[in-house]
Amino acid sequence: MEGELFTTKMSSNSKETIILSDWIHRALAEVDLSALAGKKRYASSKTYGTDPSQWPSTIRNSMALCSDDYLMPALRVAYSLANQICKEGETGKSPPLSVDWVDNIVVYINDRVGRVSMCDSDRRDSDRRGSLDSLAFLDSLGFDPSDAGGDNFADNLIESIIHDHDGKKKENNESDQCIEEGCDSIRAEFAPFMFNTNDDGLGRDAMQCIHCLGVVFYVLFSGGERPAAHFPAATQVVEQKISGKSDTEPDKISQDLSKDLDPLPFDQAPIDLAGELSILDSVGDDEYVHDLLGDNKFDDAPRHPNLNKKHASQQIRNSNKSSVPVESLREKGLPNPLCDLVSNMLDCTNATLSGEDSYQSMSDVRSDLRLMLDNPNTFLRDLDMTKLSTTGAQFIEKTMFGRNVELSTIKDAYRRSLSGECGLVTISGTSGTGKSLLANEFGKFVSAGGGIFLSGKFDQLQQGKPFSALASTFDQYCGILLHEDMVSTKKEVAFQLRSILGKESYHLTKIIPNLATILGSELPVLNNSEDCINAQKRVQYLLCQFVEVISSTSSAPIALFLDDLQWADAASIAAVNQLLFAAGPLSRMNFFFLGCARETDLQWPGVDILVAGGIEIKLDCMDEHTLNAMVSETLCLSPRLTRNLSNVIYHKTKGNPLFVSRLMCSLNKEGLLRPSLSRRRWEWDIKKIRSRKLPDDVAIFLTDSLGELPDNVQWSLFILSCFGASSKSAFVESQGLDRSILENLEIAVAEGLVDKIDDQYRFAHDRIQEAAYNTIPAHRRSIIHFKYGLELSSLLIGDEDTSASVLFTAVNQLNLGGPPAVHDESHNFTAARLNLRAGKKAMEMSDYETAYSYFDSGISFLRKKHWQEHYTLSVELFTLAAKCALTNGNHTSLKLLIAEVVVKAHFFEDKLDVLYFETCALTYSYRLAESIEKGLDILSKLGIEVQGTNVEVRVQETKDLLSTHTDDEILNSKQMIDPTMIIAMKFLGKLEAGMTQLMPKSVLYVAFKIIELSLTHGMSPVSPIGFAYYGSYLAKQGNINEGYHYVKLALSLLDKVGSRENAGEVILVCTQVKSYVEPLQAALEYHREGYSAAMASGDNTQAVINMLALNASSFFAGANLQRIQEQCDNNIQICEERKQLIFMVQAQQVQRTLSKLIGTGEEPKYSSEGRDILASNSSVLRSYLYQTAYVSFIFRSYDDTIENIEKYFALQETTWGILLLAHAVHAFHTGLISFWVARKSKEQRWYQRGNQSKLALRKWAESSQWTFENKWYLLEAEESFCKNDVETAKTYYEKAITSAKHHKVR
Repeated sequence: MEGELFTTKMSSNSKETIILSDWIHRALAEVDLSALAGKKRYASSKTYGTDPSQWPSTIRNSMALCSDDYLMPALRVAYSLANQICKEGETGKSPPLSVDWVDNIVVYINDRVGRVSMCDSDRRDSDRRGSLDSLAFLDSLGFDPSDAGGDNFADNLIESIIHDHDGKKKENNESDQCIEEGCDSIRAEFAPFMFNTNDDGLGRDAMQCIHCLGVVFYVLFSGGERPAAHFPAATQVVEQKISGKSDTEPDKISQDLSKDLDPLPFDQAPIDLAGELSILDSVGDDEYVHDLLGDNKFDDAPRHPNLNKKHASQQIRNSNKSSVPVESLREKGLPNPLCDLVSNMLDCTNATLSGEDSYQSMSDVRSDLRLMLDNPNTFLRDLDMTKLSTTGAQFIEKTMFGRNVELSTIKDAYRRSLSGECGLVTISGTSGTGKSLLANEFGKFVSAGGGIFLSGKFDQLQQGKPFSALASTFDQYCGILLHEDMVSTKKEVAFQLRSILGKESYHLTKIIPNLATILGSELPVLNNSEDCINAQKRVQYLLCQFVEVISSTSSAPIALFLDDLQWADAASIAAVNQLLFAAGPLSRMNFFFLGCARETDLQWPGVDILVAGGIEIKLDCMDEHTLNAMVSETLCLSPRLTRNLSNVIYHKTKGNPLFVSRLMCSLNKEGLLRPSLSRRRWEWDIKKIRSRKLPDDVAIFLTDSLGELPDNVQWSLFILSCFGASSKSAFVESQGLDRSILENLEIAVAEGLVDKIDDQYRFAHDRIQEAAYNTIPAHRRSIIHFKYGLELSSLLIGDEDTSASVLFTAVNQLNLGGPPAVHDESHNFTAARLNLRAGKKAMEMSDYETAYSYFDSGISFLRKKHWQEHYTLSVELFTLAAKCALTNGNHTSLKLLIAEVVVKAHFFEDKLDVLYFETCALTYSYRLAESIEKGLDILSKLGIEVQGTNVEVRVQETKDLLSTHTDDEILNSKQMIDPTMIIAMKFLGKLEAGMTQLMPKSVLYVAFKIIELSLTHGMSPVSPIGFAYYGSYLAKQGNINEGYHYVKLALSLLDKVGSRENAGEVILVCTQVKSYVEPLQAALEYHREGYSAAMASGDNTQAVINMLALNASSFFAGANLQRIQEQCDNNIQICEERKQLIFMVQAQQVQRTLSKLIGTGEEPKYSSEGRDILASNSSVLRSYLYQTAYVSFIFRSYDDTIENIEKYFALQETTWGILLLAHAVHAFHTGLISFWVARKSKEQRWYQRGNQSKLALRKWAESSQWTFENKWYLLEAEESFCKNDVETAKTYYEKAITSAKHHKVR
């Protein structure tokens, strides 16, 4: 049957086998020339049209040879042959030396990839005859031609390859060996008889073996042409080596072979680019096939990409000769690297002719083929020599080398973070080791997987900008949401943020300007008198909510990369820490953080507060192997060819990637590393490179390199460095700076020192920025900074929001100059005033660390008599600096600032703010008695007396005052505007919190005064606190309904007073009262709201208390214990992170109870401070004794229960003057314990204690059957059971069960 002679279908592994020579013709015939003709680079229109069938056969053949449809399968064939020789060589076998290997090779083709179609029978018969000519040679190798079956020789040859030497068919895994190597579509194999015998000496000459395979490759890539006719002398040498005979002396053979042939040249002199480029006019990447006919007859035919003229072709033919001519391959338009590979293999015939590029081992051949297959754009395609001659090797800094292990580590950490594990990785290393490249490579992975990768960079000279890199990163993302194709996402983000953040979104818009555009509607104006306890904590919380929204809205994880952490501001680091902390297993937010910092500068701000569990990756410099890979890929040359160059570079740079890249650019600029137009590849002068002297440090090298630039370019780079790592060109044009620097910066771009991305100039590396900055002495830099700061300050006119960036830039420049740079006294006032303005702007952005630095700098610019000459400015600077110091916890600076104002301020009213800050500091330090004393003293000086003698009289006076106002009138009261009254209200608010714990009887007096001042002078942010505490006090006294009325009024006031800074505290107090009226399950959501409100205002204390109350309420409501334990664990972590030790100890007590009930039995680990609190704080100790007694009771440990409950009752309840849910919880459980002990001890006092608890629950059940009725019934049952009244007890037990079911209480 036609076709059976040369093809066999292997059903076992779905492969087709075919003789190599036949495959070549069939593969070429399969190339779709019509598809290629439609491409620009293959167009041949005028003379022949677009129908390839009308083109000359030489044109069609060359087009097919150069197409990827043929080249890539042919490379796979070549690789599989080289691989087979290497594999057999490992077992001591090698094929016999011969130039006729091509006749004994079979190609395997996968069915699933598609088979080459059958060619016409005439060509098949011709190829078959060509195969039969080699029978004599096969006979000499022990292959009996008689076994070939006459005309069935090819079939039997294929059959011998398919089966092993014992006649058994090869297993699939053996025939699929090449698939594992990556050649899954096609592979080739020598006939088995080629390796029948071990190496007996004939195959020991590795060079001749490479040559023989080179002959095969020549045939393969030439389309079936045999090279023997072109180099008979070379063939003779091979045959003589095989036979062991030689009629020609080697030297004579070498001389004959080398006649009229020159070895590959190496140009020792610098390239004359103008001369060489003159022969390449009209060169273009789109032209592909060289003029095959040697003249200009086919000007419209497809051409070689860079050889457009006949004389250019001739020059290359003359300059790239080898012992075996491969010019015919170049003339066919084959890629120059492939032609060089074949040439270097064929050069191995004679040591005299083989140059330094010749192959030394078959494994090198295999490696080079693998590179061409894996990365054809780098190692196979022709280089654009024209472009390289003008741009050089600047692109080498943008590729990552040798960091695959580290990249895999980051990817694994990222994947684990998606399941709730800690998502923190930091990369450290010396400058220039490729930290940023590694991070950006990871970013590609995140984006490819559907994640959101956000990146930012901190800047040493822009540290004064609040949240600098972090804020700009989120602002860029919001800018993306403003694009037209993101409308739906933008609307969803806006809706979610409005729902979750409400008015607090204003604070985010101050640091993320594009967010204001997304939210759209008019935002509330910031109340400058707002008393945010910790503004940075507020922003941290708001950022967490923001990230959670964009993560959930996009259904994608967020990966944040911040570079140069050594320059990070503390506020940004703290915010990142909070984001990591919030992204736990219970969160909807998937957040991963990757940071980079220099190894020598790892003491960056905030490092001590980074969450534990992160991964640290240290990058070292590259080893020699990795550096050679970098040089190889950069120069598009095989690693074997670049090894000598990379070895010299390694010893000069120690493998620092930045040093390597800049050195190579420098070598290129000097002509020591240059593109050769004659050889169409890179070349170098290794002797001159080796002798060049270099500094050991990359910074010195960069500085020296900058010194070689023109003076005006150096100056422009210095100016750019003064403003940070990057600046927009519009900044230079609009800020009145020297506009000529733009032209100079373009020169720096051409030198590869600066990147121009869109309209922004950015230093290619931060070490280049530092080198440029250090070109000017420090004392001159100070003067220049201050000069530019003054020039920029003149532009600060108009809208403050739009000029915020200019403001920060100008003030940073002034501060970098500092007071020593001032030569005009008026400039001291200007600098101080601008620092005050920048500090206020930073406070609006909730960055109190940065704000403090501005106020401090402003103070440093003040002259000696500033309290007399600039009194108002001085008061503002010192007062706001004190507020920032309080917020930042800088108590040492706070004391100094307060002392200065108290002594120097002219009026008592000007001292009130710092005195209030002093009171707050005492409260936060839990020095409540001192805080109360200080507050009462200040209020007394303001004419406000708080304490009284008769509580009942005060209660009646408050009721009488409130009776004259309806709820609507109270809600619509005017706002308080008197500054003295506003600060007085703040003092009263602080007193309320302290007195509740230490002086519970005085709580009512403070609440009454707050209400009185609010109704007289207007409502302030403190007003809701007065109504909340007043209502809670009434409820504690038993008037729950009236108390419930006023706590609801307090909650309504929160939205009327223009600020929710006290919302966390108000919601906490009010929810405790509401728990006695509304179903307890509803209170759970109220406390979550209270936590969010407290966090949104930066009130960590109230946030933690709300979480403690949530845990207690959940437990009393019968929620799932495992869920409560998770909440409790999270609460403890929050307390530890925020150093809320008192509340952490209380949370640990609850954690212990839950652990005992669940069955794990873990004991809490108290710190030494925690043990001190437990021993000294009666409120905490009382709670501990209650929890311990309850657990002992549950497990019926009588003695332990008695011991702890007795101690509990011994402590008098004097710590809280308001109603808490804990009162009901304790009453219920102590009642159960009392009746249980009474049954056992028969002591009357236990009956009395149980009865007191029962009566309390019965009263509370009147206000809330949902929460307390079942518990009251249960105590009634226990009391009846103690009295042996079983029937009554049974009745109440049944009522308790029914009530619990009805009210869904467990």
